[in-house]
Amino acid sequence: MKNTLTLLFTLLIVFVNAQDISGSKDHELLTRYPGTEIKYYFERDYYETRYPIAPAEYDKEPKKWLEVSGKQTSIVYEAPKNKSTIEIMKNYEDAFKKQNAEILFKCKGGECDGTTTWYAAQFFNATFGETNRESNGEISHYESFNAYHASQRYLFAKVTTSDKIYYVVVAATPKYDENPVKILVEIIEVDNMQTGMIELNADIFKEKLEKEGKIALYGILFDTGKTDLKPQSEKELALIGNYLKQNPKAKIYIVGHTDDIGNFGENTLLAEGRAIKVAEALKQFGNFESRITPIGVGPVCPVATNETEEGRAKNRRVEIVLKKK
Repeated sequence: MKNTLTLLFTLLIVFVNAQDISGSKDHELLTRYPGTEIKYYFERDYYETRYPIAPAEYDKEPKKWLEVSGKQTSIVYEAPKNKSTIEIMKNYEDAFKKQNAEILFKCKGGECDGTTTWYAAQFFNATFGETNRESNGEISHYESFNAYHASQRYLFAKVTTSDKIYYVVVAATPKYDENPVKILVEIIEVDNMQTGMIELNADIFKEKLEKEGKIALYGILFDTGKTDLKPQSEKELALIGNYLKQNPKAKIYIVGHTDDIGNFGENTLLAEGRAIKVAEALKQFGNFESRITPIGVGPVCPVATNETEEGRAKNRRVEIVLKKK
């Protein structure tokens, strides 16, 4: 895996255990919580599924789901008897945060579906029970997670590298009191390819910008949730800079766009911050300050649905828009 993360879990050491079931292994992205053993394991080259990104209401399914597809790896670990879901999940969450992963949703116990009587019964049953997993043929794999318990916890995160997007679900629960905690780690790998997007050169950039009045750039890349430009952005920054040098009367808007995952206000500020960073980066090519206007519109001008990763990938972009002279 090119330029991938050093193993995500710097806090958690690899622990090879003779009690792991035959043919199982940790995913290359994550090491395991120390002392745990693999009790169930499967992987598929391609699978389509969905995960909750919002809580349920009492006796109802989760209110919002995210559909994802790609290579699936699903592992159920059993923790030592003295370990709690609180301790285990805090380690996972801290490790994700250290690597700037995006936490899409998390909940615990009754927070997951609005009841303290059956705790997260409806939420976990809808997520891991037969209705959502019926076609898997892996019902026993999820047996501990479609029941209910006060200490149940759920975490859904997104990890982006230069060549892949990983959607990672971590769920933790004891089946009954006094039983050891089971930990489900399920990972969907998506190739980080911007499908349907052209490879730009100077001629295409100029032609498309002047013919259509705008051009969407997908090679200007940022760290997840940040305004920091990645080094891979230099090629398309140079296209903008060279166009401005060769067309001294041209004026442009630099428009930052995001997908619709997360808070609207934060997305809009993020989009604006990214547009400003692009404007600042263009100073290396010349003094264009009076000819550039950076602006962020966040998720309000999508070019595709936000219900799929492919659509969200197209919505996360920087657009160059010609400004009336």
